[in-house]
Amino acid sequence: MRRRWGFLLGLSGVALILAGFAVGRWTRVRWVAVPAPVAEPVRIAVLGDFHLVDEASLRHARACLETAMAQQPDMILLVGDYVHTHHGLPYLRRALQGVRAPLGVYAVLGNHDHWSGKDAVIRALQKSGVVVLGEESRTVRKGGTRLTLVGIYDLLCQKPRWERAFRGVPAKPDHPVILLSHNPDAVLSPYRDRTTLIVSGHTHAGQVWAPTTAHRAMQRLFGRSYIPKTRYGTAHPYGLYQEGDTYIYITSGVTHGRAVPRWYTRPEVSLIELTPAP
Repeated sequence: MRRRWGFLLGLSGVALILAGFAVGRWTRVRWVAVPAPVAEPVRIAVLGDFHLVDEASLRHARACLETAMAQQPDMILLVGDYVHTHHGLPYLRRALQGVRAPLGVYAVLGNHDHWSGKDAVIRALQKSGVVVLGEESRTVRKGGTRLTLVGIYDLLCQKPRWERAFRGVPAKPDHPVILLSHNPDAVLSPYRDRTTLIVSGHTHAGQVWAPTTAHRAMQRLFGRSYIPKTRYGTAHPYGLYQEGDTYIYITSGVTHGRAVPRWYTRPEVSLIELTPAP
């Protein structure tokens, strides 16, 4: 009887482990609503962390982008780490072919994009019709609603020039200001208070599921965890949060994982709907 129970427990443990990897291959579409000073709803698709490196990652990225466009977003925001190494550069333009949205497609770079050749990544994005926001802003309109998008380079790779990025953006705007930052640590900047929403990636939702206390302990003990270096993201690895009057959405990202496969964390296409504030 003990052997039978031992066998059943062992089999259940193996099944739970394998199920975690299966979950990590299951892409989902996640919708969230954020109140904002808009005259009408604005639908925003957010994708990041493609980590392109081969044909398999290209097919997965294409599927996620097509899923995003099928939701008919007003704009698409891409939050970095499009390639894993420079070997992924030939796949980037193929991944973005035909990706469009009525108000445009906008992007910032992630740490892997800097490491793989910042200028080459920017050229590939621009040739695909994507507007790259380095340290600058761009204003768009949907009917009577005005929105300002602000981009910042990756915080791990370049010292942020916040004043340059927010040049021309009112300190107390009467319309939504959306900051694109690959690393969620942008929320720790005092410029956070000049934004309605920050969209980020970088964390892969932890890649391997674990309580946030475990990730923080790993960072303290070993200097690293499955969550790449980020102060805010280690404690807030995924989802919608609110800091003061600012919302921050950290997407789980597109990648299935390279060296470390996902385990009980799912790749996702994120849809954020800005809704008129009550």
